[in-house]
Amino acid sequence: MAPGSVCWVERRYARAGRALLLACACALALVACGSGGVQKVGMVRVDATDGTNVVRLSRAVSAALPDKTAVELPASSRWLRVGALPQGDVYRSADAPFTLPGRRDEACMVVSSGKLLGVYLPGDSLFMPLSRPVALPVSMRQ
Repeated sequence: MAPGSVCWVERRYARAGRALLLACACALALVACGSGGVQKVGMVRVDATDGTNVVRLSRAVSAALPDKTAVELPASSRWLRVGALPQGDVYRSADAPFTLPGRRDEACMVVSSGKLLGVYLPGDSLFMPLSRPVALPVSMRQ
């Protein structure tokens, strides 16, 4: 084989290798986007003084984040709608600060279509989805 044709073959394999590497990187990025993990999001605030934005849980709710962190919402707790995310409405505890085990910052519940979807950490602007959504036992809206 002539020296010029060897160089041409090497360039062709180098291009194919780069294309394969780019395809793998794109596939990895798509998997990461669809994983449903912790997401940095911005909350749109709503008028919290409106009385229709308060819900009361009729019983305790237990759920878990993918990392096995427990999410416990007490029975008869009142929650005030304070904002919205692309994932759902954001409710802050009206009774006592709600925190996750191992964290000091306040957390809020994220609800859509009557289900608890995850928690929102306002201090970090992070949405943390639950392992699986949980139906909320809402006894009344005030």
